[in-house]
Amino acid sequence: MNAQETIAQIMREKGVTRQLLAEKMGHKHASSVTEKLRNPNGFRTDFLVQMLELMDCELIVRSKTKDHREWVISSKSEEE
Repeated sequence: MNAQETIAQIMREKGVTRQLLAEKMGHKHASSVTEKLRNPNGFRTDFLVQMLELMDCELIVRSKTKDHREWVISSKSEEE
């Protein structure tokens, strides 16, 4: 599943509309979210992280090695 499909699935499961997500991101129109989700080239990681955080989710990177180490990507710096 790619990033756009994952975001769309989370939105469906949480009942979040594109309009609501756009408003939480400071945009007036749902088209700002729609355009990002339809872009075949994907979107920037910071946009992905912001959308996830607004839906009470987080982006986790996990090592494929046997230790399965994980890192959480956040839009907030560690100093905050």
